[in-house]
Amino acid sequence: MSKQRNGTGSGAMLDLWRPPQAAGDPIGCLSTTFTFSPTMFEEQCLARFMEIESEPSREDLAYVLERESRLGSVYAGVLVDHTEAGKEHSLRWDVLPVRIRSGKQHAKISLLVWSRHIRIILASANLTEPGYRNNREVAGTVDLTPNDIESELLSDAIAFLRALVSLVPGASERPPEIQRVEGFLGQTQRQVKDWIPRRRTGKVRQQLACTLPSTSDQHPARSSLEEAVAACRRRGASPETVWVASPFFDADDGDGQVARALCKSMARGGKREICFCVPAVRSDESTAVPRLAAPRALLEIPPRYQGRVTIELLPDFDNEKNRRSWHAKMLFLRADPYSALMVGSSNFTCAGMGVGSRPNAEANLLTIVDWEKYGQQTGQLEGVWPEMELVADPASAEWIGAQPDRDEDEKQTGQPVPEGFLSASYRAGKNRKIVLRFSPEKLPPDWRVIACGGQGKELLGAAGWQADGSPAVAEVSWEPERPPERLMIQWSGLEAFMPLNVENGRELPPPVQLEQMSADDLLWMWSTTDPGAAFRAWAKRQQPSDGFDSDLDSATPIDLDPLRRYDLATTFLHRVRRRAGVLAQLRANLQRPVWGRQALDWRLRGLVGIEVLANRMAKNLTEPDNSAGEALLTLADFLMVLREVEYQPAEGSLPKAEFNEVFRPFLRELVEMVCPLAEENRVRVSDDLMKFWDRVVKQCQE
Repeated sequence: MSKQRNGTGSGAMLDLWRPPQAAGDPIGCLSTTFTFSPTMFEEQCLARFMEIESEPSREDLAYVLERESRLGSVYAGVLVDHTEAGKEHSLRWDVLPVRIRSGKQHAKISLLVWSRHIRIILASANLTEPGYRNNREVAGTVDLTPNDIESELLSDAIAFLRALVSLVPGASERPPEIQRVEGFLGQTQRQVKDWIPRRRTGKVRQQLACTLPSTSDQHPARSSLEEAVAACRRRGASPETVWVASPFFDADDGDGQVARALCKSMARGGKREICFCVPAVRSDESTAVPRLAAPRALLEIPPRYQGRVTIELLPDFDNEKNRRSWHAKMLFLRADPYSALMVGSSNFTCAGMGVGSRPNAEANLLTIVDWEKYGQQTGQLEGVWPEMELVADPASAEWIGAQPDRDEDEKQTGQPVPEGFLSASYRAGKNRKIVLRFSPEKLPPDWRVIACGGQGKELLGAAGWQADGSPAVAEVSWEPERPPERLMIQWSGLEAFMPLNVENGRELPPPVQLEQMSADDLLWMWSTTDPGAAFRAWAKRQQPSDGFDSDLDSATPIDLDPLRRYDLATTFLHRVRRRAGVLAQLRANLQRPVWGRQALDWRLRGLVGIEVLANRMAKNLTEPDNSAGEALLTLADFLMVLREVEYQPAEGSLPKAEFNEVFRPFLRELVEMVCPLAEENRVRVSDDLMKFWDRVVKQCQE
């Protein structure tokens, strides 16, 4: 083993979710995980991806408003092992359960897409607090820009994610959540079609190495071990030296199936060298015999294939001497032409490496560099591997066998949902429903679907479903304005939770606090370059105070201050000029490039979209304390500004023709929506103003 290893490259996993400089607007993200913490994903990962600055623990109102407004225009989804998919989550992003027969969705890959930057993260860490904050983990990243894109790697990542989507129960029926994730992946491919490919002249190569069960005749099973070795052989030779670091091994692998597969893949005719870095159950006595939490086959199999074995212990502490459980998975391969490092989710198990007939879904990043004895890139690659303690006499050590996977220990769901329950969607709006999709022949004899939250409510049971003709799709009315927190399936004395996704996020009810926002507040937010900062400032003004203000305590009362009694800021002319500036900025923001139909729809009809703003302005006409004339003039100016919008597309954004295809009909609908209120208040305004209003309406309807 090399003695120049120093464990360089350490850093915070969460920092990988922050956009790099000049990344542009967030478009969407799709992640995969085995165990799952929805709160951590939303408040830590998504918040960094979208640059939400509000802190949910201190600025709850601002955080809710920022999250709701930004997530509406951005796609976000998580592909999670089906046993972990039923946890409560925000309906602003999707949870997609992946069901693999005799295997797990164990990959940890994240595809983060901004308008001018794409980042692919392949990690050993689950989307949980231990994974991102406590454990010793490893991650590899690939950054793609308009002037430098690794097209094959991105295509392979998207193909892998699509394969997982095909393993979501009911995916072939294409429910709304499947349409959204397919739309996001398709949009990502379209976005990069004109990006400049990376020149393959360097000494470094990167590619994915994945494990995956066969998803169709056209998509055979994949093996991370086979793909890594095949890539190394293309660089000139089979590996001669291998290092393996894995926290978990097969408990029932007495014949060393995965170790034999590794040995057979190594170079022949020379002395093969293999180092296994394994966990240990440590004792306070330094002289105690090491207790190795791995199968003894790791020591016994390689010599049968002319291999020399060394055993090292995975560290319990990081470089700062903090105790951190080792959860990283790494495979290092070396021959005279190259050095290669594979990092990601694959443990050194049959399921993880894709050896045998029961593979998991795994994703790893393989980096290969041309080997040079004192080369910088070779040293950096080897430097990822930290120093570990050598077991001097592994034959005399106590091999206690593989220990339970901590991923399993972290899991809170006791039972998976029966295969007959495919998906559940919440249909928001006026006619609210819960839409349940089934595979009738796979349902248990007796079952109930319970809506959790409040007192709980049975949505549907086996008897009622059968009385309705046992439909494959059942629509159950839902009266409360707010959706259920989550769905519970009960059957045969067992219970499990099922993910609930929304059909159309635009129809979800807005936060109740949003009703306090006036038309002027909305106009102000539309005119800012940083809507998040505007949300935080507005939310701060809504917080209750103790009623004491030190500045006001010594101030001159307004009614006695001659300079304040005639404040120009309150005059009609000043208000008109100020509003004109705000409307001009609104037009500029509305003309900015938009990255897809979902984002445009949210810009127009979202929580603080143009439609909401027009409604608030129209309601000002009916307020008895307001001047109907000024309110109508403001509304007319607003419509004129919308009519003057000239969309400015950018590379990869929605084309101008497609923008106008949506925006022009929307403007006509908007006029039809506000006209009745204007007509009702015709008697409260002058004839000249009504003539002006009529001309504006006619122009907008052309």
